[in-house]
Amino acid sequence: MFGVSFGGGQQRPSNFLHTNHDQSIVDEVRNTEVVKAIARRVDFLLACYFPNLHSLYTNVLQDLCKHDGNLKPNWEGCCFAAASLNFQNAVTFSHRDYLNLLFGQCAVYSAGSFNYKKGGHLILWDLRLILEFPPGCIIFFPSAMIRHSNTAIQNSETRHSLTFFSASGLFRWRHNNFMSDKDFVAGASRDERATWDEHRRNLWQTGLELLRSM
Repeated sequence: MFGVSFGGGQQRPSNFLHTNHDQSIVDEVRNTEVVKAIARRVDFLLACYFPNLHSLYTNVLQDLCKHDGNLKPNWEGCCFAAASLNFQNAVTFSHRDYLNLLFGQCAVYSAGSFNYKKGGHLILWDLRLILEFPPGCIIFFPSAMIRHSNTAIQNSETRHSLTFFSASGLFRWRHNNFMSDKDFVAGASRDERATWDEHRRNLWQTGLELLRSM
């Protein structure tokens, strides 16, 4: 994983850390023209189908990077804060990405050389859907909400994936005026705490409004 994130024990938002060797590989892949074009395409598609959600992702990432000069986004023109690369025969077990924004979207780009009729399917367990996912395609779905996995491919085939996401902690940090929930609550007045609690209770409605702009 690479890019900007917050959660899992971090004290504040930061870029994922790697060894020098791994970082050189990440930089090489991230800076290829093909990968940059995919990132721009993902950003464009999110803006087309979920314009309000795209604005939220864009504004939060820009605000975070402006507030903290140590934060470096992956690509210019891509609103997702982080990404993950999986090479060769990429297969995942059934899971939810609990650290991502619950009502947000995760984007997955499929690549490689495999028969998508026989393998590499995306399974959305809660929806009881098994989807063909050919190489070169992009799919959006709320990965924090829907349990998902993908099927294996043949031993002679290859399948890679590039996943784009933004951790929910980044949105909370920005909403709290650049501080954690713990620090905000500790210093909030009674009125501020009441407003904050009401906002959290109504997040489900906020999410619906953002997704309703499809």
